Amino acid sequence: MVTQVTGYVLKDLGLAHSITLSKDEQAHVTFKWLNILIGNCKKFIDGTYHGREEHKQLYLEEFAYRFNRRHFEMSLVERLLNTCVFASPHPLLRESDSKMALAYET
Repeated sequence: MVTQVTGYVLKDLGLAHSITLSKDEQAHVTFKWLNILIGNCKKFIDGTYHGREEHKQLYLEEFAYRFNRRHFEMSLVERLLNTCVFASPHPLLRESDSKMALAYET
């Protein structure tokens, strides 16, 4: 149902819309880059975190962060430091660590 609605909206905008099922013969061509991206994500998590699955969402967020900034090589360090300075405390920090961090800020 959602696909049909999306198809109609895209058709009204003059955009092409096609559906490719994973069981189609040419699916490997259509999904080539998606498969490469998923493979890179798996390799990143396995290589960096050695397959640990405790904090999967954080690992995926880090992969997305790095992937989205892969073309900013020259300013990557500056942007990372800027992000670290203005970020709120890490969600996995213990409450006592957060209080200590706040003590350093004041």
